[in-house]
Amino acid sequence: MRLCPIDRTAYLETMGRNWEPIGRTLQGLTLRCQELGGAPDPAWLKLPVRELATTLRAAEALDRLPCDALMRALLRGGGIGQPTPRQGYFCAMRCLCALDTLGIIHAELNDHPLYPEPPTKWTDEQLLEWLLVSNWQQRHDTWLKLNALSAATGLGLYSG
Repeated sequence: MRLCPIDRTAYLETMGRNWEPIGRTLQGLTLRCQELGGAPDPAWLKLPVRELATTLRAAEALDRLPCDALMRALLRGGGIGQPTPRQGYFCAMRCLCALDTLGIIHAELNDHPLYPEPPTKWTDEQLLEWLLVSNWQQRHDTWLKLNALSAATGLGLYSG
C-alpha cells in the first residue's frame, strides 16, 4: 500500500501544536451534552442489534442538522435553546468520536500519517468545529454501529 507524499514541515508543525486544550474542551463538551439529557431512547435498548443500528442511523439523520447547529453554538458560547435528549445523545456521541479522532491524528505508518492533517493555520475553534461537524460526517456510520452494539450488549463502550 502506497500512501500519498506529505509536506513533512507542515506535519511537524501540526505535531508541535498544543492539543491539550482541544482535548479538554472536547471532554467538557461531552459532559455538557450529557447534562442536556444525552442518553439513548430506552425503547431502543429492547431492539435487536441490527434493528437498533438502523434506528440509530435514521434518528441521527433526522437530528444531524440541529446537532450541527448545536455543536457550533456550544463552541461559540451562544444560546442553544432546549435540545431534545436524543440531540444531546448524538452530540455527546460526536464529542466522543472527536476525542477518538484526536487520538489518531498523530498515528503514522512508515513516517506517513494515517489520518488527514487539519490545516496548521486553523484556530482552536476551527479545529473543534472540524472535529465535531465535518469529521462526524466521515465517521458517523461506524460510530452509530458501535453505539448500537454497545447499547445492545450493555457494555457501554461508546456511551460516554
